[in-house]
Amino acid sequence: MAIAAPRLDRAPRPDLDPDILARIQPVTLAGQRTVPVPGPLASLFPWGGLPRGTDVAVAGPGSWSLAMAMWAEALGAEGWLAVVGAPDLNLAAAADFGVRLDRVLVVETPPGDQWATVVAALLEAVDIVAVAPVSSVGRRDARRLVARAREQESILFHLDGAVRWPEAADVVLTVTPSSTTSSSWEGLGSGHGHLRRRVVEVERSGRRAHARARSVVVAMPTAEGGLAEAPVLAPVLAFPH
Repeated sequence: MAIAAPRLDRAPRPDLDPDILARIQPVTLAGQRTVPVPGPLASLFPWGGLPRGTDVAVAGPGSWSLAMAMWAEALGAEGWLAVVGAPDLNLAAAADFGVRLDRVLVVETPPGDQWATVVAALLEAVDIVAVAPVSSVGRRDARRLVARAREQESILFHLDGAVRWPEAADVVLTVTPSSTTSSSWEGLGSGHGHLRRRVVEVERSGRRAHARARSVVVAMPTAEGGLAEAPVLAPVLAFPH
């Protein structure tokens, strides 16, 4: 499968001996190899951004909107995104979050025996690959794809919450209605008004550096589109009469 889309930060390496390349290439700490995330989400990540080469699972109501907001920030104006097997993904909503649709590759669900091969090829060609497999992914294929993402410093998004993935994702982002507000939606009155924004809580869990759970409350989407920090209301204290 030939993929023509260029990587965001890939440039052809000179035709040098591999040992020479290993000596001259700069040493970069793992925490520095990150892509940006929307500002309100920065506190969820140890280095303030999403590490390259990770696989990310999103789950809960509104999780695809969260993924779109993250894609827009991570890709900017030059990055490329591939979506594999998610026919219900609303590309118009992705554009509202800031994703450039002229840099999105939409791939129908490949046959089962070719699924891993197609995803592996995309991980070599684009910056972010979002997948929603229709059947369980074999452990061997999963490990190969995770290794490919790390090698290429691509990011693999599991739009199904990684429920069909045999191993836990590096980062898991779970969206739930906010417990700090009386309503998760704002703008709609008693029989009047328009929905303006939704307030949700995003909890981050995962493995290794992301094992300790953290959460933030955000508005998503906002009236202007995108994602913004939402104020946290103080708990109501009950006093005896």
